[in-house]
Amino acid sequence: MQVEFTIIYAFRNREADRVQLSLMSLEQQQLQNFKVLFIDYGSEPTYSEAVKDIVEQFSFATYHYVAHEGLLWNKSKAINYGIKLTKTPYIITADVDVLFVPHFAETVVKHIEPHGFLLFKIGYLSKLETKRQLSALNFTSITTTHVGDTFGIGLFSKLALETVGGLDEFFHFYGSEDEDLNVRLQAAGFKLNRCHEVMLYHQWHRRYPQKKEVLLQVQPRLTNVLRINQRQFLWHTYHKITHPNPKSWGHCYDKVDIKTLERPEVVIQLDNIMAHVDHCFGEVLKRYSKTIVQVIVNEAPYFKSLKYRIKKFLGKETQPYMTMKAVNDLILKAIVFHYRDMNYSYTISTDLKQICFTIDFNTDTYEKS
Repeated sequence: MQVEFTIIYAFRNREADRVQLSLMSLEQQQLQNFKVLFIDYGSEPTYSEAVKDIVEQFSFATYHYVAHEGLLWNKSKAINYGIKLTKTPYIITADVDVLFVPHFAETVVKHIEPHGFLLFKIGYLSKLETKRQLSALNFTSITTTHVGDTFGIGLFSKLALETVGGLDEFFHFYGSEDEDLNVRLQAAGFKLNRCHEVMLYHQWHRRYPQKKEVLLQVQPRLTNVLRINQRQFLWHTYHKITHPNPKSWGHCYDKVDIKTLERPEVVIQLDNIMAHVDHCFGEVLKRYSKTIVQVIVNEAPYFKSLKYRIKKFLGKETQPYMTMKAVNDLILKAIVFHYRDMNYSYTISTDLKQICFTIDFNTDTYEKS
């Protein structure tokens, strides 16, 4: 009997054409012994509608919209949701930028090992080569800029992933979640194997400049998040932690849950005064339970006034203000460290002068395993 596996994609707000190309490469597989779970984690409607139409064109793929737009990007939760849905004994974690050579599925079967997991090599395409492949997918003529090892694209048994509770749901935005999973699997007794044949290709895309993390943008970004994520990974490694998630790992809120946040029972309005924001997120919020609370922080006109700048320059006593970027980082860290398992919504206004955080304290923090 042929072994079957499930390929899990985690997606949010990306171009639909690169998804189509990735699925087209799977359509060309010589062995069709797989299913695809496409997990859309809270994309905006323009992205979700376009990609849903594409995914549903492929008979082996199913589209799932989970989470909601107000939640921060969390690849770990998206993949864990897919793990819980999976019915096959083996799983491949994929990326929407990846192209699979036609004999990939056939080769994967030969590498299946119940007590081990397999990581792949991947060839990286230039911008020009990616554009060429978009117009006509052709693996007989493909060139790469370089080849590297992958950390996040691998073949795992479902048993192995369930043993360690999937990916750690602490990790937000990007960085270290895949390397962390690999180390925890090994700590739990599963052997790391590597496939030395290049069977994957990575479509070119513009890198997000890390320098922009110091600037406030409508799309939430947390300053120094790569280092925070790396610290979590190193902490697990040092303490040999194998299962860091709550018992309810793989749970995702959905569009229905964001509707409940539209009716806050408590609304707290603040200016970007440092003491007020610090006190609210350090003391006030922890006093609430069984209610929906909304905190709106506005940039006070006085903050950028000439009078304030002169007082600050002269060192005269004045109420310290925070930049809206500092407010953003404070709230995002509160979410990551304290509220990540709760139903919340976080938005930044298009003029960057208002931040709105809404949280449902009726959703209890989940019990640890």
